[in-house]
Amino acid sequence: MRINTIIAATTMLGFGTVALGDVLYSNGFENTDALGGKYYDTGDANVAHDLINNEGEAWVDVDGMDAGYIPFDPANVGLTDGDYVGVTTYSPGGSGTYEGDQHYQMSDTDGIMTLTSAVFDTANFVTMAIFIASTGYEDSDWITITMGDVELFNIGGTDDGGLAMEEAAGAWFLVSGVVDGGALEISFASNSGSEALYIDAIYIEGAAIPAPAALALFGLAGFARRRRR
Repeated sequence: MRINTIIAATTMLGFGTVALGDVLYSNGFENTDALGGKYYDTGDANVAHDLINNEGEAWVDVDGMDAGYIPFDPANVGLTDGDYVGVTTYSPGGSGTYEGDQHYQMSDTDGIMTLTSAVFDTANFVTMAIFIASTGYEDSDWITITMGDVELFNIGGTDDGGLAMEEAAGAWFLVSGVVDGGALEISFASNSGSEALYIDAIYIEGAAIPAPAALALFGLAGFARRRRR
């Protein structure tokens, strides 16, 4: 089921003036080998570390993207207690997947979970679909999506961050924008099983340059709010 609710202003839809380049990387998380049960992190939850795939569990590392974990504080259990993260067929809010039959989930991270791509020096445009689960959020919960020096999406982590996340929840929408190379990084911080982020249909493009009119539109302020650090 596809719902095109556009929240970020930096989007490729509807303008008709963007010269799309070659697809440098795409991922719809459709590899059925990546499906499995709950994921149990075998690393130290008190230390930032790389996440690795475990046999019989959902993949957290996928083709072209690597997962990692950063603790909130030494008291966290992180993903060591078993959580629904990685590649899944689960339908968030009964809304289905955005594209295909599978997507990627982050939830109950009890810390910060990140998904990072390789570096694409010639990338100039990126787009993806995300779904924020409809539930209550604390102001300390947040999501950021960046590529290189460009912030594509930033919500939560402010005095009214929980409310902002609740208002954005409940439907698939696109996060897209003009970039100048770098690695795509998607980060999610939460502490509850009902708090979840779903990711699908990632496309990183390069070579062609957007037309000037499109660049002007891409500069508009979007929905995302800057997270206080």
